[in-house]
Amino acid sequence: MRLALRGGNLLERLALRANLVPGPAAEAWGGMATSGVLVAAVRTGVVARLASSPARTEDIARDLCLALTPTRLLVDCLIATGHARRARDGSVRLARRDRRWLDPESEMGVARFVNACGDYFDWWRDLDRLIETGASVEQHDRGPDDPYWRRYILGQLDLARLTAPEVARRLVLPDGAGSVLDVGGGHGWYSAMLCRRHPGLTATVLDLPGSARIGREVVDAAGLAHRVTFVEGDARSADFPDGQDAVLCFNLLHHLTETEIPALFTRAAAALKPGGTLAVLDAFAEPPRPGRARGNAAATHLALFVRLTSGSTVHTPSDLATWLRAAGFAAPRRVRSARIPGLALYQAWKSW
Repeated sequence: MRLALRGGNLLERLALRANLVPGPAAEAWGGMATSGVLVAAVRTGVVARLASSPARTEDIARDLCLALTPTRLLVDCLIATGHARRARDGSVRLARRDRRWLDPESEMGVARFVNACGDYFDWWRDLDRLIETGASVEQHDRGPDDPYWRRYILGQLDLARLTAPEVARRLVLPDGAGSVLDVGGGHGWYSAMLCRRHPGLTATVLDLPGSARIGREVVDAAGLAHRVTFVEGDARSADFPDGQDAVLCFNLLHHLTETEIPALFTRAAAALKPGGTLAVLDAFAEPPRPGRARGNAAATHLALFVRLTSGSTVHTPSDLATWLRAAGFAAPRRVRSARIPGLALYQAWKSW
């Protein structure tokens, strides 16, 4: 994916090409504004109201007990950015293209992830402190009752729903597999989809207390609490129960440092039965393409975000292969996911 500033008409596009527009000023202001509008529209219920039925702005404000003038300005911004449409009678509806992603009733909706992105504003504000001192933001230190966990885990669940069915289909488990350990599994949705696909399988999700608390609710609502259970602990130090047929490390490595990951893989290998498998799903840093002057904007921004929020980085596939080999695994195989660009599934088998 590319992040870009585009002109709204031919004259603006020509001005951009001729470098007559202060692009950095527009990016600094517009990026915050665009994100802020979406987050506010979700958090105030405006998006959900537009998804339920067309309505005039004054009706939206009245139904949601919102201030009229700011609500009108917010809706105008949604229309201007293409997320909503205004009909001839003055009513507004959610754009058809956005129904898949922003309608709370959509099975592919990511509105809760957008809601969670509101927490990122404060984190990005501290970016200069990271650059100056190297000190990152540590969001995982919050208490288990902090509302942050619900926003974060349900937001991650929205993204997992897009990839979990595909991962469950493509992940190869040992014949007769009966147990999976999901390290840092949060919402437990990947484990839930694996259990639905393999009737004899049970899973244990290990994660921090605040995360596990919400994950239990998610799994219970899916009717799988008898097959997916949760254990509270820190993936960096917790003991792993042995006798596992598979260990999952999904969207976890980018939170860990180069010294923490080898120890994690060693504990995973010890927890696996002979012939067991380790699966890693994460974003990885790809080597730059020959002749390409600029790196991938989405990937480079993600790498900086990971450093900001976890003090870690987006690791390379070669690093992953080295760590796996040192822990006693065979060379991993890679399976790409088309749902979220840059996310890759690696699977390696215990070699002893």
